[in-house]
Amino acid sequence: MWYFVHILYVFNIIIMKKPLFLILFVAWTISASAQTFSVTSPSDINTITFELRDGVPFYSVDRLDRPVLEASRLGFELQNMRNLDAGFTVASHEITEFDETWTQVWGEKEHIRNHYRELRVSLEESGADARQLDIVFRAFDDGIGFRYEFPEQSNLGAFNIMNELTEFKLTGDHESWWIGAYQWNRFEYLTEHSPISAIDTVHTPLTMRTADGLYIAMHEAALVRYSTMTLERTDGFTLKANLMPWSDGVLVRTASPAVTPWRTIILSDTAGGLIESYLVLNLNEPNKIEDTSWIKPSKYVGIW
Repeated sequence: MWYFVHILYVFNIIIMKKPLFLILFVAWTISASAQTFSVTSPSDINTITFELRDGVPFYSVDRLDRPVLEASRLGFELQNMRNLDAGFTVASHEITEFDETWTQVWGEKEHIRNHYRELRVSLEESGADARQLDIVFRAFDDGIGFRYEFPEQSNLGAFNIMNELTEFKLTGDHESWWIGAYQWNRFEYLTEHSPISAIDTVHTPLTMRTADGLYIAMHEAALVRYSTMTLERTDGFTLKANLMPWSDGVLVRTASPAVTPWRTIILSDTAGGLIESYLVLNLNEPNKIEDTSWIKPSKYVGIW
């Protein structure tokens, strides 16, 4: 069953989407001296909390006041320049709510609702050569997503990422379903079933079930001009973003302005809820093909 959960979940990612209409957009910006900010999903189910501890960014996730992720690190190690992982102050933060319904070109469902609340935290270093980093969190009723954004700036032109420090600090030794990464045959393996403590580095989506029955699926969305993310267990029940490298060890070559893919976490009280979620699809870029009349479902037999 879980092998098919993974197939259907990944299949959701590639289905095109087309905007239909915008219902609601409310925003406010607050210059912030506080170091902790939270955003909760529209139905007050999932909460993301950002915290700056002595200049170091962290985030955590709760569902109905139940911890899902404990305080987890954020940031980057860069090549031949200062890392973007500490020495920050919060320049500002912004909370927005967005609600739209868009039409899917083809798929299980024609009309998809995209409803979330967003927290954007703008971080800034001190000094004459200070750099900026934005972290954007979106809270949906069926999970959360977040990504980094590098605004255009003179102190951060072209740069190479050597390590993405993003952590996912789990609350226990969850039951998990996974495929190992960095193996010779890539994705051509059966899904393994084990506690989190038994895994090393795995492909996404990584699916988990907690002792109290919460289902979790970790993946990514809007993967464009960036390295694919695997998940590495680093300590106890802590997972870390592990990016596929170039041959010289560089993980990502980029320049500001730039964005990373969304790091996504689907949360559901049932296994079926993972398949029914459109969170990953909603975080992908909208379809840019104006005429989609020629796109029709079909059957295929052969080697993919």
